[in-house]
Amino acid sequence: MRLLLTIVAFTGMIALCLLAPNYGVGGLIGGAVGFLIRFGGRGLDWAERLGNAYVGALMGMPVGLLLGGVYVLGLPALLNAVNTPPQ
Repeated sequence: MRLLLTIVAFTGMIALCLLAPNYGVGGLIGGAVGFLIRFGGRGLDWAERLGNAYVGALMGMPVGLLLGGVYVLGLPALLNAVNTPPQ
């Protein structure tokens, strides 16, 4: 049951990244970076390394999605607020 829930969570994060094309790319990049960082870590065998890399991708996707959203949606609004003269 736990394996099923983790697979569904992973698939849901990928679907969320694909449904939001403007800032969903940040989630995919975050997942890839998390995968690569955790893949190079400690591990006695390849199965353990792949498990660690899976967890890294699962943790990197929400962080990348959040940073992508801030970059695409938050930064232009902040720059617009700063550059608008007071009335």
